[in-house]
Amino acid sequence: MDRWNRLANLITLHTGSKHAFGIAAGLAGAWAVAGFIAGPSRGWELSVTCGVPIITLLMVIVLQHTQNRDTKAVQLKLNELLLALEDPDSLIIHAGKLGDEELDRLDAQHTERAQLEPP
Repeated sequence: MDRWNRLANLITLHTGSKHAFGIAAGLAGAWAVAGFIAGPSRGWELSVTCGVPIITLLMVIVLQHTQNRDTKAVQLKLNELLLALEDPDSLIIHAGKLGDEELDRLDAQHTERAQLEPP
């Protein structure tokens, strides 16, 4: 696994923990208390209005990468199962690369096929 994947998995693992939630809640509380004690200043407001969106954007990118990677791994596992069948349908195996209209058409075909086959 390359450095980016290791780093993304490490970040996702740690930021999704209860400890990370506790740290974030503690920082938010400390920020609120600091504003209450010192009085809400422009710098106090900017520390959150600038910092939080940047952190949020970075986390969305890391989480999306992890989600994409997990989805791809699941698809590969499902493809392996489909290929183990006696007569695999190559369209189903490559369904992740089809467009929306092609997927809708394939879904309709399989729904019709499932209704024709006895339970």
